[in-house]
Amino acid sequence: MNSPGTVNVLILAGGLGTRLGEILGDLPKALAPIRSKPFLEYLLKFISHQGFRDVIISLGYGSNAIKEYLGDGSSIGLSIEYTLEKELFGTGGAMKLSEPIIESEDFFVINGDTYFEVDLNEMFRFHKNRNAFATMALAYKEDTGRYGGTIFGNDNEIVAFAEKSGDGRAGYINGGTYLFRKDVLDSIPENTVCSLEKEILPFLVGKGLYGFPVKGYFIDIGIPDDYEKAKREIPLRRPL
Repeated sequence: MNSPGTVNVLILAGGLGTRLGEILGDLPKALAPIRSKPFLEYLLKFISHQGFRDVIISLGYGSNAIKEYLGDGSSIGLSIEYTLEKELFGTGGAMKLSEPIIESEDFFVINGDTYFEVDLNEMFRFHKNRNAFATMALAYKEDTGRYGGTIFGNDNEIVAFAEKSGDGRAGYINGGTYLFRKDVLDSIPENTVCSLEKEILPFLVGKGLYGFPVKGYFIDIGIPDDYEKAKREIPLRRPL
């Protein structure tokens, strides 16, 4: 079994960020400025602070700018490798593209536009104790209407996903941080558009998919209002 610190962390940072286009211009969403630093650097420092070093960043739009800024990661205490989507394959397809350089038997996947204060080491222990095929961190929201929710049964095994309802109900949502056994990649065809959220996770229901509930700070910078909120809040939580 891998120790948590040797587990690969894959960051999905290939999105176009179209909803932030008027704010960011040609800048990729991962480099969206939070005060004087890009959002992605805050996320990477959060990962590094928990003892993880081996990071893979899946790139698409703006790949050269991200690679130029971060390099091999040594300046922030990480070892960073990159994969590149030359055409958009979706979040699942990006995972599959990274398969050749994922070395650990379990690996984290983190959305590159989400900052979620998850104890990754505790999540790893949770995952291993249940012999889970996949574990997803769940963020608590007072209003799940915009996101849709999750329904879990015994020992936090996820039994269903709830659609977006708009009714303001409190509950747990997909927080964009996952831990997979590497053999989950066997179920994803190569060079095929595939969504982690719409295809892979629903397929894993009943096959060892667990939810790891977290009440820590969560924000997704994908829309302008939340990006503005992140600019105010994240530097107070993680000064760089």
